[in-house]
Amino acid sequence: MRIVLLGSGGQLGYEFERFLKGKEEIYPFPHSKLDVLDFENLKEVFKKIKPHIVINCAAYTKVDEAEENKDLALKVNAIGARNVSFASFKIGAKVVYFSTDYVFDGNKNSSYTEFDKPNPISIYGESKYLGEKLTERFNPNHLILRISWLYGIRGSNFVKTIINSKEKKFLRIVNDQIGTPTYTLDVVKQTYLLLKRDYVGLFHSSNNGETTWFEFAKKINLLLNLGSNITPIETKDYPTKAKRPKYSVLENYLLKLDNLDIMRKWEVALEDFLSKYKKELLNEQ
Repeated sequence: MRIVLLGSGGQLGYEFERFLKGKEEIYPFPHSKLDVLDFENLKEVFKKIKPHIVINCAAYTKVDEAEENKDLALKVNAIGARNVSFASFKIGAKVVYFSTDYVFDGNKNSSYTEFDKPNPISIYGESKYLGEKLTERFNPNHLILRISWLYGIRGSNFVKTIINSKEKKFLRIVNDQIGTPTYTLDVVKQTYLLLKRDYVGLFHSSNNGETTWFEFAKKINLLLNLGSNITPIETKDYPTKAKRPKYSVLENYLLKLDNLDIMRKWEVALEDFLSKYKKELLNEQ
């Protein structure tokens, strides 16, 4: 497959580039080389490469800052998604877009399936949901995957935040928001399986199981033997600019119906990640 990868400098894009190299004919573009907001350039590049698939990992992911930078979040996550989707359609390519558990309001007490109606409560969630709709609208040959609480070796994420805070005597972590930590490599492998089988549509693709940010932090602390003193707090004790859903566990329902769910339990994936990158994460020689 000839694949154009957008946002290759980011957390998920970096994982895709490493995984696909040697497997497929891949053309990675970081934001600095190809901007999803430059529609004319997108069309020109796609016309030249003639990819079979365009993987759109370009995203504005700063959840709190999005509340003050609504226009930028909407431009990148929604308008950018529209541009990529339509440019892909014009050359007959499948487009892949990644969304988030934050498209839901968190008021449900059981896991969300692809059939539940989104109701985002933050600008970030709204921008990603609009990105879903525009991707779908401008290219029928689309694959949309919702993921949650993402972490990987590139970029900023919760795992790195906990590790970088290991010198602090006490950490206060929210214990009343429930979701599922998800490893970038697992998302990449699941996406690749769907692409190889030429699937289309919307899928939830998070690691399996559920936890809180507090329990997630405790697990990181235990596996790396950080020795941090972690205290649970409530959301009201840690106010943020953007509202977070209290419960945003994604059920990989459609993957399971088709016997395609290869996403591991979140604990297994986390242990694998920390084992693989322990020295790098702890700056060991």
